Amino acid sequence: MKANGVADWLDEIYRRNLFSGAVLVAKVGNICFEGQYGYADLADSAPLTRHSSFSIASLSKQFTATAMLMLAHAGRLKLDDAMARYLPELNVYGGITIKQMLHHTSGLPDYMAVADKHWDGTRVITAIDVVKMLEQFRPPPVFRPGDEFQYNNTGYALLEVILSRATGLTYPDFMKQEVFDRLGMNDSAAFNLASRECPLRSRVFGFRKSFFGKKVLSDLNYLDGVYGDGGIYSSTSDLARWDAALRYGTLLPVSVYDRAYVSGKLNSGANTGYGYGWETISPNVVEHWGNWEGFTAHIRRDLRGHLLLVVLSNFTPYHDAISNELWDAYSDGAWA
Repeated sequence: MKANGVADWLDEIYRRNLFSGAVLVAKVGNICFEGQYGYADLADSAPLTRHSSFSIASLSKQFTATAMLMLAHAGRLKLDDAMARYLPELNVYGGITIKQMLHHTSGLPDYMAVADKHWDGTRVITAIDVVKMLEQFRPPPVFRPGDEFQYNNTGYALLEVILSRATGLTYPDFMKQEVFDRLGMNDSAAFNLASRECPLRSRVFGFRKSFFGKKVLSDLNYLDGVYGDGGIYSSTSDLARWDAALRYGTLLPVSVYDRAYVSGKLNSGANTGYGYGWETISPNVVEHWGNWEGFTAHIRRDLRGHLLLVVLSNFTPYHDAISNELWDAYSDGAWA
C-alpha cells in the first residue's frame, strides 16, 4: 500500500463512519504521512487538525514515568525508594517500590474497582481521594510485590501524589514547566474534570454511536480527576516532538532514558514485557495503547529505524486493526 493508497483507505474508513481521528507517520523526525478525519465536537463544527488535542488516556503513563526518571536523575528521589516513604498513609501496603509501581508489579488493588464500590459517582475523584480511600478501606493487595505482572492504574495514579510531594508542584504544573514548555508541545496539557479551566486551544471531545446511530458524547467521567495513569491531552504533531525529544535526549541523556525500554523483572527473574511507560514488543519496537470512554490512542516506535506511528481517535470501533494495518503498510515501505 503506497502513501496515496493509505490516504484513500483512511478516507474510505472515515466515510463509512468507522474512524474519526488523526494519523501521523514519521521517520527520523521527518513527517512522511499526516491526516485528520472528522470533527473535534458533536456539532461537527470544528474539523480536526494537526493541532487538535485528544485525550491520550494511558499514553499518559509514559509522561509520568519520564517525570520519575527526571526526578531520579536529579537526585530528588530513587526508583528503589519505598512507596511508603512518600505515602506513609499507605504503609499497610509495605514493600512496594516506585520501580514496581512503574513496572506494574506492585500488586496494588485497582482503585477504580474500589471507587465503584465506595465512591459517590456524582463527585469527581482525585488522586488524594484515592489515597484516602485506600487508607480508609484497606482493600487487600492482589499479590506480593514483584511476584506477578498485572497492568495497574493505581500505581501510576499514586505516582501523581509522589511527584507532587517530591517537587511541591501539581502534576499539571510539572508537566507544563518541565516537559511541554521545554519541548514546545503547545497542544499538550494535563487536563481533566478537576481542572479549573481548559488550557487547550483545540480540545477534542470523545463520542460514540447510540443504538440508533446517533452521535452521543462519550467523554470524561467521575474518575477523571486523577492524573498519573491518564489525564494528558496531546496532538499528533506534539507526539512527534515527544518522540524526537526522547530520541535526541532533550529532557534526559539518551543513556538514562534507554532504561525506560528495558523490561521489568519479577521476583522469579522472568521478564514482564513492560518498561517504564512502554510495552516492549520486540528488541527494537516499543508501544503503548490508551482507551478511555470515546478515546483511543496508540503510539509505536521503532527505536533502531527511528520510525514513529501515532493514531489518535475520538471514535472508532476498530482502532487496533487500523493501527496495525498502518504499521504493516509502513513496514512494507509505503512511505520509504
